[in-house]
Amino acid sequence: MPVEKLQKHELFGLLSQKEIERLSASSGVAKLKEGERVYSEGLPASHVFVLLRGRVELKRPTKGGLSLLVDDLLEGSVFGVSSLTGTERYLLNAECVEDSEVLKVEGRVLRQILDQNPAVGYIIQRRISQIFFKRYVDAMERLQTVAQAIPLGRA
Repeated sequence: MPVEKLQKHELFGLLSQKEIERLSASSGVAKLKEGERVYSEGLPASHVFVLLRGRVELKRPTKGGLSLLVDDLLEGSVFGVSSLTGTERYLLNAECVEDSEVLKVEGRVLRQILDQNPAVGYIIQRRISQIFFKRYVDAMERLQTVAQAIPLGRA
């Protein structure tokens, strides 16, 4: 089943059949219930995930116990890409807000494939950079909205 899911995805569909089969051998599908975490901030970043079904929220925990919503993911979304960026740990919490199904892609194997195929690796890393930048801009806009709603004291 992972072979078919990888072939149809906008990023992984760029890989050759041999590369997809290799990646598929180290990938699997996980079914999660509402409220379950795909991963937690601070855990070792070992996998990249594709949301196959359901909805997942990415949140940045704060010291005060609140969380900043970074992204609300829908089917087809790629997340948990810390394992491709050289970051050793996940930086966010990824929590299912409804029953979900995710494809778990082994980050180490994907990095090896991208290193061996630099042209496709560049395209995939470029797309991942675009995803990160969009999440950053969206999070800053949400933060700005929250900041504008908080009355500030005057001297």
